[in-house]
Amino acid sequence: MAASATRVGAHEAVVPPAPKNQPAPEWPEGRAESHDVVVPLVVTVNADGTVAGVEIETSVSPAFDAAALRAAARWTFEPATHNGVPIKAKVRAVARFSSEPTPAPPKASAPPEAPKPKPAPEPIRRPSPLTVNVTGEGPPRSASEVVRKRDVIAAAPHRTASDLLKLVPGVFITQHGGQGKAHQIFLRGFDAVHGQDLEIWVAGAPVNEVSNVHGQGYADLHFVMPEVVRQLRAKPGSYDPRQGDFAVAGSIGFDLGLAEPGITGSLTLGSFGERRVFVAYHPENAPDATFAAFEAQSTDGFGPSRASRRTSAVGQATYSFGGFATARIMASTYAARYDSAGVLRLADIERGAVDRFSTYDPRQGGDSSRSQVVIEIGDEDEAARARWSIAPYFIARALRLRANYTGFLEDPVSGDSQQQKNEALTVGLTGHYRRNLRIFSNEDAVEAGVFARNDWIEQSQRRLSVVDDRTTETLVDAKVRATDAGGYIDVSLRPVRRVVVRGGVRVDGLAYATEERTGEGAGAARAALGAHIGGKATVDVAISPGLHAVASYGDGFRSPQARSLGDGERTPFTTVRSFEGGVRYASDARVGASLAAFHTRLSDDLVFDETTARNERAPSTQRTGFALDFTLRPRSWLLHSGSVTYTRASFTASDESQEEGSLVPYAPQLVARTDLALTPRLARIFHRDLRGRLGAGLTFLAVRPLPFAEFGHEIFLADLTAGLRLKEVELEVDVYNLLDAKWYDGEFTYASNFTKGAAPALVPLRHVTVGAPFTVTATLSIHL
Repeated sequence: MAASATRVGAHEAVVPPAPKNQPAPEWPEGRAESHDVVVPLVVTVNADGTVAGVEIETSVSPAFDAAALRAAARWTFEPATHNGVPIKAKVRAVARFSSEPTPAPPKASAPPEAPKPKPAPEPIRRPSPLTVNVTGEGPPRSASEVVRKRDVIAAAPHRTASDLLKLVPGVFITQHGGQGKAHQIFLRGFDAVHGQDLEIWVAGAPVNEVSNVHGQGYADLHFVMPEVVRQLRAKPGSYDPRQGDFAVAGSIGFDLGLAEPGITGSLTLGSFGERRVFVAYHPENAPDATFAAFEAQSTDGFGPSRASRRTSAVGQATYSFGGFATARIMASTYAARYDSAGVLRLADIERGAVDRFSTYDPRQGGDSSRSQVVIEIGDEDEAARARWSIAPYFIARALRLRANYTGFLEDPVSGDSQQQKNEALTVGLTGHYRRNLRIFSNEDAVEAGVFARNDWIEQSQRRLSVVDDRTTETLVDAKVRATDAGGYIDVSLRPVRRVVVRGGVRVDGLAYATEERTGEGAGAARAALGAHIGGKATVDVAISPGLHAVASYGDGFRSPQARSLGDGERTPFTTVRSFEGGVRYASDARVGASLAAFHTRLSDDLVFDETTARNERAPSTQRTGFALDFTLRPRSWLLHSGSVTYTRASFTASDESQEEGSLVPYAPQLVARTDLALTPRLARIFHRDLRGRLGAGLTFLAVRPLPFAEFGHEIFLADLTAGLRLKEVELEVDVYNLLDAKWYDGEFTYASNFTKGAAPALVPLRHVTVGAPFTVTATLSIHL
């Protein structure tokens, strides 16, 4: 291990920790490879030189990770100092498993040699400088905040990045619109639809779309491949000043990286004509954040009007400017085309009038594309105990959707098929500056941040004839410009040894300019502007080593649909007030758990309206519930994680369509998830380890309220993965819906008429979209 050069100011000096005693790690299973194996670590060093904690920065394998953690926990250091005073510091280091053979013993005929003194253990060396962070890492903003790292992500099979959201406690996703449309997301009693209540970021770029014609906050994650996701960071609630628009139920961030160096190529074949090619490259001596990857996927679908195709490429690179700053650039592009079967009446399925995988309207479907660039530049000044970053981004997005939820209810001759189009260009940036200031302790800090985003949007919605595709009515034809400029201040204090208090305030100013190009007042422009101020506070009390009690409060907001605003109107927001209290426990890297109770209130809400094919305003609501989460790593080859979340969501006011006290429709009350992975070494063949992998992911959903006091069906899904790897060659078999459950991923209650020319019946009926049946895929991968 080597320390970076320490910058010394005129009035203060920071000296990084120095290696003192660092025994080399033992090889897993007592065997060695033909080359060195290096596991990058992040080590927290106490003021007395002992190790306070160790984290895996880049996973190599469960076996090597566990051996590295065991070794690093025994290391000792000369502690870091600030102005000569020992302080707690965080450093990056590596655990090196050396492949150099042990010298052979001397031959019997050779004269005996005098015993040589045993050399002292050499410090672990790293080719690049060690980064020293004396500012410390802030604690979570809530008891239920979680990070899902690569080992949990890889436990069960996942076909898309949206699938990974199921690893976050309380999240369930469905795909009722076809395998190319953004997933519908449920979280903590919220029907977030396609993102209206969940703020999502990928590698520093926002995914939610402002004022999308299909739904506020529309977030399509198909451009991300599961293999390049390094970790998920989930922040339920609105307790962090960094959280902005759409952080109603919470925020989720995707960090990208490719763990395995070299070239990886995969070919997947499976049920219903599933075909996928994946190619990725990660340079040998580069951090895992530097990589490039490509995928091309297609499927015939598990029934009529379910075919889809997509292609995507993403690249990311990091660079150091010789101690002045570091930079990261990410660029990606993606396109998809897909069909959609749409809804079926449940009664028609149950009496056998239609096959459960059929469709009423085969013309449904759409296409989408996304291209983006993110450039992040930052630095950390050890002497000033400060760090900063600025990250501009550019996003181009296009979406076309065609759907028919009601058949011939509105138009008995031409039908109710609607086509929505939304095209947007987004330019923005994020930035922050954080500095440690000794007020009560060396860990006290203040941070200031900025957020800026500008969207140029073209959108339309038209009724199309099911006979000849001609436009029968133009419902929307508009141009929108949206601006969000925000800033925050966040302070972290440790007034006494066991207590950390964090508090801040965030201010967002949002402005909209809209021009309608159809209907009354066509060509007239409207403008609206408003501001939202939100306070945040967290108290973290250390009860015992590893056990913390955390209480949190936060104000949040959701921006309005721009077209709903009048000229000169002060922008109305959906305001959010959220509370949470609970406990967290962590014991090194083997055990982690949390239990939290929460309550959230909204000033108004959005509920899906099938006649307009989008969300419409609804009265104020509240959510109350609890969340339990755990992760266990009892052995290097065994991982078990799981969560249970219960939420009751109800209206707190009434209007013409909703009644105070009634349940919010479509949001499930109970969501449970568990993942299990076994990765043992099975044998040694051709001087290579033969490793096995067996993993499972189980999901359960119950108590799904629907309109008119009805409830949807329960859902239980089991996914399984099994694989073998002999160094360069890997074979994997994935099974989805192992029990072939006949389930409905979407359930709705409303009136419809799917018989052309028939007199419409206005009685509300149950409509469903059918979930995927038993599906199996096989993947052959080559690692070079």
